[in-house]
Amino acid sequence: MRERLVEDAYTCASCGFCRFGCPVYREVGFESASARGRMYLLKRVLEGKLGYTERVVDSFYMCAQCQNCKQLCPTGIDFGEDVAILKEMFIREGKLPSYLFPLRDNVIEKGNPFGRDVEERGEWLPGKYRTPKSSEYLYFAGCSASYASTRIAKSIVKILDQIEFDFTVLGKEESCCGSPLERMGETVGAKLMEKNVQKFRELGVKTVIVSCAGCLKTLTHSYPKDFKVLHVTQLFDQLMREGRLGFEKELDKKVVYFDGCDIGRHCGIYEEPRNILRSIPGVKLIDYEYSREEALCCGGPLASSHPELAHKIASSRAKEAKELGAEIIATACPTCMVNLKEGAKLAQIEMEIQDIPMLLPKFLKRG
Repeated sequence: MRERLVEDAYTCASCGFCRFGCPVYREVGFESASARGRMYLLKRVLEGKLGYTERVVDSFYMCAQCQNCKQLCPTGIDFGEDVAILKEMFIREGKLPSYLFPLRDNVIEKGNPFGRDVEERGEWLPGKYRTPKSSEYLYFAGCSASYASTRIAKSIVKILDQIEFDFTVLGKEESCCGSPLERMGETVGAKLMEKNVQKFRELGVKTVIVSCAGCLKTLTHSYPKDFKVLHVTQLFDQLMREGRLGFEKELDKKVVYFDGCDIGRHCGIYEEPRNILRSIPGVKLIDYEYSREEALCCGGPLASSHPELAHKIASSRAKEAKELGAEIIATACPTCMVNLKEGAKLAQIEMEIQDIPMLLPKFLKRG
């Protein structure tokens, strides 16, 4: 892996195009917060002129790995992947920043980043779903929707119930997908993955449905390929095309859809969430100035390590939505939703911010 780092460090043309889309650089303004600046730091380290000091390591952990720089890089460097390699190196060398210790320990010891008890994980579930059953489809709620944003999970179950869609849920038998550990460079997430995969196989699951974009990325890229993974917006879009799901009540609002990095650049899902929003009568769907592949990150991946910076980045996205005249920001990622709410609060903007499944139940077509 060192060979890749050397190649990319010396391939970098130092043009600075990466700075435009970097959410951290746009807020902080320091060169060390851009991909170009971090490449310079990496070269100095590789040449033995600089060590992996606390400040150098923190600079790389301050990268959201949103992949916007990859879109803009004329030499095609995948800087986000380079950061992932470096984080694994930092872990091996005992360089994990201390501010990430609680998050790592919570995931390893409790199976979720919040440090909540495993028995609480399925408390949001209706009674008939408390015991997992065999099914081709499984809704993998993830940690955020199981503990912090349960309205998302409840809304999805309500919608699927109403159209009599057969599925199951793991509830308290579900574990963190391993995404938080992967983001910090830890490899012990493999144990969590094995536990989940074993449950999938025991229940005969063929398709795993997720509402968390981080879970989507991890299950798609790191789990065995014998399971199909669908984001819930992909499932809802499919059900709409089959005529099994529709909406009838009007939502006379101007809605802007926020392209989260994990669901967007990392997994290539752009149109399905928009199709769902367009299908709600009365919705006036608009886009950010920079959207889809060019979308600017909300800072969500930094919320657990650099919360003040994450909220400041999100405040910029909230201001941009306000300038567009949006009345609602719709997301397809619980982390984006929570961070954008913090950003709007910081910017003193009153704005409705909803994850798409939370918007849908009251507009469902009956029968």
